[in-house]
Amino acid sequence: MMDRPSRSSSSDPEARRLFQLALDSIEVDQESAKDALRKASAIGCTDSMVLLGDILIDGTEDDKKEALGLFTKAYEAGNSMGSRNLGYCHALGLGTPKDKAEGARWYTISALSGNAKAQCNIGVMCEFGNGVPEDCAKAAEWYRMSAENGYSRGMTNYACLLRDGRGVPRDPEAAAMWFERSGSPRSKRLLALMLLAGDGIPKDEKKATALLEEAAVKDRKAAEILASLKS
Repeated sequence: MMDRPSRSSSSDPEARRLFQLALDSIEVDQESAKDALRKASAIGCTDSMVLLGDILIDGTEDDKKEALGLFTKAYEAGNSMGSRNLGYCHALGLGTPKDKAEGARWYTISALSGNAKAQCNIGVMCEFGNGVPEDCAKAAEWYRMSAENGYSRGMTNYACLLRDGRGVPRDPEAAAMWFERSGSPRSKRLLALMLLAGDGIPKDEKKATALLEEAAVKDRKAAEILASLKS
């Protein structure tokens, strides 16, 4: 998914007011929301540019092209969400011909400016050779940065490489720590499997079962594993 700002960091009170007005009305009156975002964008609110682009990207081809222009303006004004969303558009061919290499280039630009989601995105591309040469060591480095910047998916992906020793020395204890810190349903399931198998960490069936019960609410695979344990 694209970056979608939930608040405006603009120093302009009017820009912040318009952004919040749009955010409050976006689900009930999208046209009014777009109008407010256009006004805020015109006075330089880059978060409004990104949010307006995120709305327009689901519209007509002309809307998609306008979205690309807005993301570009946001990036040029220093907003890393703009460059990440450009990466997303190029990688998937939204409003522009599909070009995974160009998507990777924009993800990298955003990642280098500290965007944790973009760091994870380019990590995935490096891990699987998608738009860039396959390189698990580079993937691990990007995932580590994403994880340290607090992104749950980055934590999970970094933990997987640490668990398997791909791109980094195998370190089950560090993997377990990152799975736990992530706290996502997928991470809980993967940590539970490590605990059940004693995969480089002490076996703990009680904790594993508790994790699977938590994860099973949203993770089908966790529910299946839990059912098999109880059968």
